[in-house]
Formats: sequence, structure tokens, C-alpha cells
Amino acid sequence: MAWSTRELAELAGATVKSVRYYHQLELLDEPERLTNGYKQYEVRHLVRLLQITRLTDLGVPLAQIESIGSSVDDPASTLRTIDAELAATIERLQRIRAELAAILANRTSASLPAGFAEAGRDLSEADQSLLLIWSKVFDEGAMDDLKQMLIDSPRTAADADLDELTDDADRETRRRLGE
Repeated sequence: MAWSTRELAELAGATVKSVRYYHQLELLDEPERLTNGYKQYEVRHLVRLLQITRLTDLGVPLAQIESIGSSVDDPASTLRTIDAELAATIERLQRIRAELAAILANRTSASLPAGFAEAGRDLSEADQSLLLIWSKVFDEGAMDDLKQMLIDSPRTAADADLDELTDDADRETRRRLGE
């Protein structure tokens, strides 16, 4: 049985562009050409293309497919590495989803540091900005302490007055708020 590039791609569920790219990467051997110049793919090409598409579906980078595709090497270590990378990605995405859920549930700013959706709910924009800066300066323990302080100490009227203080406020207003 022999197929053209288009037919081979369709059989494997790939695109002609992918087939050509796999030739460039030397993952897929170039077939013999007919006298008219057309490529004539054989069963071995189809099997190899199906192997490549299967491995890419599993998340194997194209650069690693050659080593996995050859039955001489044991592909288990490469597959374990890919599995570990996928597990780390899934964990990261689950953390992001949990953080987004907390932001949405508390109706807070997405610019608050991670874990501060509830604690930072009533903070002014300036305080949220300061908190974001502190998250890059302080360690995790200090940020946890700060979060607990925010939870334990509800905002007061004085906090609101300080938030509304303008840059050009007079000395007496600043002194009064300071007291």
C-alpha cells in the first residue's frame, strides 16, 4: 500500500505541514519518490507517524521523541520525567484555580499576593499595592504573620481617614490623624 503526503497525514490524523516538519526534524524518514516526483509513503511511514502523534498527544516534546521512538533505549525514564512535569503543572494549575476561586468568592483584587484574598478584602488600593511589594521583600513566615494580623484586626474609621488623606493635606490634619 502506498500513500501521498496528504493521504498519510489524513490516515494519521495529522496535517501535511506536520508531516513535512517531522521530515525536517528527521523524526520521519523521507519516502522514495516516484518518477513524477511525488512521495510514496509505505506502511512503515504510517506506523512511525502514528507513533509520533501518539507521543506528542502524551506530552512528549518533539526533541525527546527520537529517543523514545527507538525500541533500543528504555523510554521509561523519559516518560517518568514527563509524568513528573505534568504532575507539577497540574499542581500549579490547581493552586491557581483555588486562588482564583478565593478572589472571586471574596470579590477582591487579583493583584493581592497569593493567599490574601480574604485578608485583603477591605484594604485600600494603596495598602494593596504595599502588600504586593511586601510579598516580594518578606519571607513566607512574615507574610503569614501579616495575613493573620489583617484578619485579626478589622479596619477602623481611622484607617479609612488615612486612606482618604491627600498628598497636600495640611500639617494639622496629619497630626490629628497621627494621634
